[in-house]
Amino acid sequence: MKKIISVLIPVLILVMQCAGISVHAEDVSGYIQEIIAYKSGGDSVQNWIDGGLSEYAGITSEWYILALSQSGNYDFSAYREALQNYLDTTEIYSASSRLKYALAMASTGTDSPYIEESLENSIGQQGIMSWIYGLHLLNNGYVCEGCSAEDAVNQLLSMQLDDGGWAIMGTVGDIDVTAMTVQALAVHYWSNDAVREACDRALDFLSERQLSYGGYQSFGTENLESTAQVVTALSALGMDAFSDDRFIKDGATLLTGMLDFRQPDGSFGHTRDGGFNETATIQAFYTFIAYQRMQNGQGSLYLLDNIGTAELPEEETIPPEPEEPIPEVMQNPENPEIPETTVIRSTETSVIVTETVISTASGTETSTSSGTETTSSVQTETSTSVSGTSTTSATSGTETSVIVTESLTETQNSEISELPDFPDNSDNFPVWKKIAFAVIIGGGLLMAVIFWIIKKRNWKNYLVIGILMLTACGIVIVIRIQTPEEYYHQSPVQKENAIGSVTITIRCDTLAGKFESEYIPEDGIILDVTEIPIREGDTVYQILTETAQACGIQVEHGSNYYISGIQYLYEMQYGDLSGWMYRVNGELPSVGCGEYLLHDGDFIEWLYTCEIGNDLD
Repeated sequence: MKKIISVLIPVLILVMQCAGISVHAEDVSGYIQEIIAYKSGGDSVQNWIDGGLSEYAGITSEWYILALSQSGNYDFSAYREALQNYLDTTEIYSASSRLKYALAMASTGTDSPYIEESLENSIGQQGIMSWIYGLHLLNNGYVCEGCSAEDAVNQLLSMQLDDGGWAIMGTVGDIDVTAMTVQALAVHYWSNDAVREACDRALDFLSERQLSYGGYQSFGTENLESTAQVVTALSALGMDAFSDDRFIKDGATLLTGMLDFRQPDGSFGHTRDGGFNETATIQAFYTFIAYQRMQNGQGSLYLLDNIGTAELPEEETIPPEPEEPIPEVMQNPENPEIPETTVIRSTETSVIVTETVISTASGTETSTSSGTETTSSVQTETSTSVSGTSTTSATSGTETSVIVTESLTETQNSEISELPDFPDNSDNFPVWKKIAFAVIIGGGLLMAVIFWIIKKRNWKNYLVIGILMLTACGIVIVIRIQTPEEYYHQSPVQKENAIGSVTITIRCDTLAGKFESEYIPEDGIILDVTEIPIREGDTVYQILTETAQACGIQVEHGSNYYISGIQYLYEMQYGDLSGWMYRVNGELPSVGCGEYLLHDGDFIEWLYTCEIGNDLD
């Protein structure tokens, strides 16, 4: 018997490795615990479900709930009631969002008719994502009269691109969409030869696109979410994502790629230095749960354990809480016809690149009424809104000019009015700086006197005092504090070396008339077609920030020029697939807006989408 076992064990290990199942799987329970502690504030998981997750049902809780339902036994009744109330009182326009809510409902064990109703009226109605989410429901035994699981599988197979990937649009595979398609097809991997072949091609695509640090980039930005989706896909196939040789680059694994975005408090960021990001943390959480299920032989994250069993739990099986809770501490060739515009005036403004972090959707709004021409500067801004209090600080910048252009309507005068007078904000020594200088100098002299009195009269002491005074004065000179009015209204200065001009518009047509918000214009036009001069090397990002500053439009973005909000309309605010995308000359570029170099005559559109571009004309 011992001899037989000694032969069978190596054979078993070889078989497992060939299937992609590692015998040395990573322990990810610690990362799961840290995210739970961060999100729950150290409270129990059940209290987190009944409290914060139920409070934000329909907004940010769904993927947390699905992951928790796949990792332990909990009472989801409070969340179910909250989600049902949200669905009863909110019009869900996005087909993929309806299917997402149906998945979340199903994961809690309810037999709500909303699930099959959503499947019936939403699958395939919003492109590839609605096929993916719909197939997840079909894989769990839900029935749709107009579409079977086989129909959905064949539809997804027909959408695979030549490079082996899948995408929302275009002919180049996208990392996230490819991984999410594999997640839905994984159930059929071993029983359907066509699915297995398609998934193997997709894995080759994903392996080739992996970067040397172990992760991925999308739209020119290295990010956590793309890596997490790949790990979830491999886990759904029963493959160890963290030890599979195909996904180890220069010694770096997919786990390395994920942990590159881990924050000190246990949460995860969209980018390395961007701090906590809700979407990134959610995806990291359910990815680690998916990996853990692979380790335990429990199957895909999306093969739901609680189908039709809405009953109270017996015990928690989620990894134990840590003893000491961790404190919460889109893109070129030929121009389409561009709307006729009228150049009003060219001015020069002071520019500083903007980086904004806003903790709430509220904030100070600066608006420009129709027919009024305004020009102001662009600068770096770090804005934090806490309990209704807003602070803004600005730092260094460069010069640029802005030509504000508006299409004339029948009601407008044929004669263009003069630009408004700009206040003189050139005083480099406002009152507060003078006071600060006086305090610094007085403090330094007082310290010198004290040293003299206590007989600490070594010349080095006075040298240190002098250096500290000079340093403090230098900081005061550099610091620039402005009110919102000063921020948006500065004396324009002349822009030099312009090589031509581009036109830019900002629109949210997909929201107009569907949602009520003071930030959504009735016609969907946030910024009408506006002409901006450009220098050699100007990017879409730079022109957006310059224009937004000149026209008083709020723009929020983080590192790597990622635009998360314009005019207080944010990504994922109107569905999981919602956010801002840009087009140049009618095309959606495959690089980030900070990398797209502009040419004379380019036409830039910033557009809000609820369906990752599928709903854009």
